[in-house]
Amino acid sequence: MIPKTISAQRRRLQRATVLVAVMSALAATGCSKQEAPQAPAPSAGGPAAMPEGMNDQQQTAMGRAIFNKRCASCHGTDGNGTGTSSGPALDQAQFKYGRTPEAIKESIVKGRPNGMPAFGSAFQEIEIDTLVGFVQSLHKQ
Repeated sequence: MIPKTISAQRRRLQRATVLVAVMSALAATGCSKQEAPQAPAPSAGGPAAMPEGMNDQQQTAMGRAIFNKRCASCHGTDGNGTGTSSGPALDQAQFKYGRTPEAIKESIVKGRPNGMPAFGSAFQEIEIDTLVGFVQSLHKQ
């Protein structure tokens, strides 16, 4: 089927790129069908729930791939705020809108005034959840 608009083609290409990155990350971390799925992490300010069937290493690899492709240009490669745009550092203890998984997810999905665009339609749910977990991992206590 031929997409009707260039933006539809672009979204399909972006999703295909993310899928390739995910598959590469899974292959690089030795994905195995014998691995038991991890239980979701608690919410309420704790780490984001882990996508079903992914271990920490796989989640981090997938989150880093998405972050590098879509977020690093504003927030810096390591989330330290040294991107070419004016994105804030994500390795800090506190965020203006909160550091809970719910607050981070809301920032990604809905965007924030004066800078952060909404990415809700650009990602699938598992990509958002994985990205939330990765952003949380950037803060080293």
